Formats: sequence, structure tokens, C-alpha cells
Amino acid sequence: MSDKQQRRYPLKTASRMLPTDAFFWYAEAAAPQVRPLVAGLFMLDRAPDRRRFRASVERLIAYVPRLQQRVVESPLPFALPEWEDDHHFDLDYHLRTVVLPDPATDRQLFEFAGAVFATPLDHLRPLWEGYLIEGLSGGRAAYFLKLHHSVMDGAGAVALFDAMTQARRTDVVKVPPRARSRTSAPTMSARVTTLLQQGAREAVTGIGGLASSLVQSLLDPAATLNGWVRSAEKLGTMLGDMMSPPISDPLAARCTGIGRRLDGVSFSLARLRAIKTALGISLNDLALTSVAGAVARYHEHIGLFLDEVNCIVPMSLREDHERHALGNRVGAFTVRLPVGEPDPLARVERIHHQTRTAKGNRHGTAYQALLQAIAIVPAFGFRALAQQAAGRVHLICSNVPGPTTHRYLGGARIEAVHPFAPVMLGVPLSIAMVSYGESFAIGIDSDPAAIPDPERLTSYLTQEIDEIERRIAPSRRAPRPPRQRTAAAGAPAPAAGARPNGRAGDPLPPDRPSPAELV
Repeated sequence: MSDKQQRRYPLKTASRMLPTDAFFWYAEAAAPQVRPLVAGLFMLDRAPDRRRFRASVERLIAYVPRLQQRVVESPLPFALPEWEDDHHFDLDYHLRTVVLPDPATDRQLFEFAGAVFATPLDHLRPLWEGYLIEGLSGGRAAYFLKLHHSVMDGAGAVALFDAMTQARRTDVVKVPPRARSRTSAPTMSARVTTLLQQGAREAVTGIGGLASSLVQSLLDPAATLNGWVRSAEKLGTMLGDMMSPPISDPLAARCTGIGRRLDGVSFSLARLRAIKTALGISLNDLALTSVAGAVARYHEHIGLFLDEVNCIVPMSLREDHERHALGNRVGAFTVRLPVGEPDPLARVERIHHQTRTAKGNRHGTAYQALLQAIAIVPAFGFRALAQQAAGRVHLICSNVPGPTTHRYLGGARIEAVHPFAPVMLGVPLSIAMVSYGESFAIGIDSDPAAIPDPERLTSYLTQEIDEIERRIAPSRRAPRPPRQRTAAAGAPAPAAGARPNGRAGDPLPPDRPSPAELV
């Protein structure tokens, strides 16, 4: 880690939750089936040195004090929850070591991680757990880190990754002293006084901002009117998405919300960039097109045929100076994935048009305002949102740019990072993606009552990337490097025969190869 990066730590964190953080905190109380957790599975080339690994986590906690804080409800009605130092913090509770039966396969690793991911966190403690997992074939290991979504969003996780990892295998891990916490929790009267003082400061700031806005509107009424029009358009688009006729999805009807099945696949980032450049689209557009094709193949496998499914695409609203900030600074927009379109290039065009429009007018920022409003009346608001989303949200697909260079954890090289995002109530599938080094990794989180075999989706994603690449003109096609992928051993093949939408029904690969170097 560079000196410039080190100066960012320890992170300064507010004592009160952001409204968007509180939305995720209240989600479990409003709907116990919801697990608003995010996670990362770090694939290691070897088992790390135990002492250096623990020191890496201790340094992370010193740099990110939020990881030794717990949530306490505000003593004032309608005030947001607060973060308070856990005076009984026990690292051995949060950091655990598991040895799988050697040699464990990647499928067994994902099964274990899925079971851990489905388990709720203890709300009386800091909201995270980490598992060092040994016993993988070839002497490999993994680290599975899960956190409550109220702690941070996917983009904020970059701060944790920077603080926990090292630039070289032989780097010495220095643990700085933790910030000293108070010897006892503040009294009720002290908390109320602090909240009233904060409220007074925010009121003064709000009045000042309102006065500034009024002056600006008088000086430039045309710009003010234009801003109001844009805000109304954003709100109208969001409400239009929420009020659109629901699409019947038998998979959503099967969801229970309490189980998790995980899987993952990695591609060469250079390969994907060459494909998206040839098509004149973004990496996110290429990923969404591949997801649409994979979902279509899965639908056909189970005898389900839909023309479109609604995909929620989170978008980061972080400014450059907020890159290492905790909390949730996200919006979202809806993309109607044309799963009934057999031509992948036609799917590209339809998806690209939607994402370009959404990013251009920033309609997704309206969702953040919605979450902030719901946080004021959490239980009722969350239930209302979940009910309104029924039949209108079929999957979630997020993409986070990650570190551009390989990092190490306690002497072990991090070969790949598979991210995992939560599934909402009644949403059977959530897909998260992250670029890391020379790879682009995809993590699949499914409700097993609806999709018991996410490894089939990873295989279909691979087939879709292959098909899109074949469709590119030969003169523009990128050289195809070897691919590292993660899939289940012994996955059953789909039914034989031609696909009704015109694609050939390629069988699943017979086995999942062990992870190898991505090139």
C-alpha cells in the first residue's frame, strides 16, 4: 500500500447511519426472510501464514473502526440508528478458521460459503464475519468475508480490500494501534443531548442551503426551472418502473428467501474489453447481454419462456473523494433484459440503448431518495416496497470496478475475487461482478427454492460470451486467451435438441477444472 493510500486511514466514520444504510438495517425487521448481506470470496493460491493473516485482519480493524462497532437504536423517535463502539469486541468470534475435507472441490467451497451467507449476523455485535477456509485441492485456500449491507455498498468495499491486503507476498504486516474507545457507553441523557445538537446543526445547514438555493433561483431562474424538470423526469421514470404491469415469473413464486446457493466464474478482462470495444459498448452492457442470454438458456432448460425480465442495476453515486468512504451511496435503474431475443447482437443494441439513456439522464438517483424516505417509516415502507416489486423485479445485477493489480493476503496471492450481493424478497437471483487484476469475476447468488443449480448459470454465461465473440466480424475479433472458470463437477446436461429461440443447446462441461492462472 502506498503512503498516499495509508494517509486515508483510519477511516473517519459518522456516528449515525445514513438513511440508505438504515434502509438495509430495517429490512430484516420488516421481512425476516431477507438477508441484506454482501460478501466476497477471495481465492488464494496457498494457505496464508496464520500469524500474518491475523495481523492483516487486525490492521483492517484498526484502519476501519466501523468493524468494531455495533448498532444501537436512537432514543429519539424517527431518528436514525447509531454506531457505537463494542466494548466487548472479540476478534476470535468474528474471525474463524474452517478446514474442509481435503481435497475439497470448488463446488464444496461454494456450498459452504452459501450456507454461511444464508445465516443472519448477530445484531448485538459488529456486523461482519470472516472465514479462512483451508483444505482445498492443490493446497489452495480461500477467505470468505460477509458484512451487513448497512456497513457499506460494493464500491465502499474497496477501502476494506486496500486496508487488509499487501502488495507483495513477503510484505511485513504492521498493525497500528486501534483507536481507543470510551471506557463505557454514553448515558441516555448524553445521547439525547448529542442528537439534539446534531439536529440543530443540520437545521442550520439546511436553512443555509435553502437560502442559497432561493438566491440562485432568482439569479438564474431558467437553470432552476430546468433542474426541477429533470427531477420530475427522474421521479416519473422511477414511478413508471414501479407501476408497470408485473411479469409473471414462476421462479419468483418459488422463493422462500431463507436459503442461498452460490457459484462463480472468471473471465480474462483483456478478452472482455476487446469484445466490448469491437461492439462499441461498455463492459457493463456486455455483462448484461451475457446475463440475459444465460437466463434465457436457464428458462428454456426448465420449460419457461418469457420475452423480457426486469433487472435492477445499482449505480454508484460516489464522488471521487468518497472512494474510501463507508456507507451506501447508490442509486439504481431498471433494464428490461430481452431474454426472448435469440440474436445476441440484437440484445446488445436493446440493452445498450437502455443503459445509455439511464446513465445520461441519471434517473437512477431518484431511487436513493426513495430509500431515504422509506428509512423514516422502515417496517411499513420496506414491506410496501417489497410488495410493489413483486413481479416487477426478477434479478439484480451489479458491477463494481476493483483493484487493477494483484494483491496478497498473509503471504498468499489472491487469484480471484468473487463478489456476492443479496437477493430481495421474491427475487430468485442476484449477480455481482468485479474486475480484479487481469480478471473479471462474476458471483451468482440464488434462492435454492427457485434456482437450485447456479452452476448451470455460470456455464451458460460462458457459452454466451463465446457466442458473442463468435458473432464479431473476424477482422475485429480479439485473440481468445485461455479461460479460468469455476463450475460444478458433474452438473447435469440440459435436454438435447434444438433450442426454440434458435440457439444450439450446448451441453454443460463435464467437470469444473481447478483454478489456474488467468492470462
